Amino acid sequence: VDYTNRPAGTEIVDTSVKSVSLVLSGSGALVKSVTPDQVNVRLDISKAVIGQNAFSITPENISLPPGIVLREVTPPVIDVIMDETIRKQLPVQVDWAGKLPPDFILLDFTINPETIEIMGGRRILEKITTVYTEKVPLDNLSDRGEITAKFALNPAAVKIAPGSKDKVTIQYLIRKRE
Repeated sequence: VDYTNRPAGTEIVDTSVKSVSLVLSGSGALVKSVTPDQVNVRLDISKAVIGQNAFSITPENISLPPGIVLREVTPPVIDVIMDETIRKQLPVQVDWAGKLPPDFILLDFTINPETIEIMGGRRILEKITTVYTEKVPLDNLSDRGEITAKFALNPAAVKIAPGSKDKVTIQYLIRKRE
C-alpha cells in the first residue's frame, strides 16, 4: 500500500496492515500474466489528522492492468495512525562493547558532537532521552586514538535531522593500570 499526499508536519506511526489481498478476475491468460508490480494500491491521506484515521479502499485506489477486474479487497479498511513530526536535541552516548585488555583502564574519552538533533513523531521522541552509537569494541583499543561510529537509531521511524552529522568521532585515552 502506497500512502500519498501526507499532510506537512506529520508522519505515519503505524498502520493496521502492511498489504492487502485482492481478488481479481478476467480471462485466464490475463489473470495468470498479472505480476505484483502491475497492481498498485494508493491511499490519499491528505485529510488525515493526528491520531487514528480509517481509510476505505475503493476501486479508485487500485490500479490494475487492462482487462483485469477487481472483485474483492481484504481488508476493506486500513487504520492509519498519524503523529506530529518534531525535532529534538539529545545527548550522544557511546555504546562500548567487549573488554579492554587485562591491566588497562579507559582514562578519558570525548565525543564530537556531544549532541545530535533527531526528528520523528512526537509520541516516539518524548520517550527517547539519549542517542546511542553503534557498538564500539574495546578489545583492540590501545594507548590513545580516534574512532568514528554511526548512530544506532531505534525505532526506525526516528531520523537524523537535516544538517546534523550522521557519525560521531570518539577520542580516547587508555593507560596500563599502576
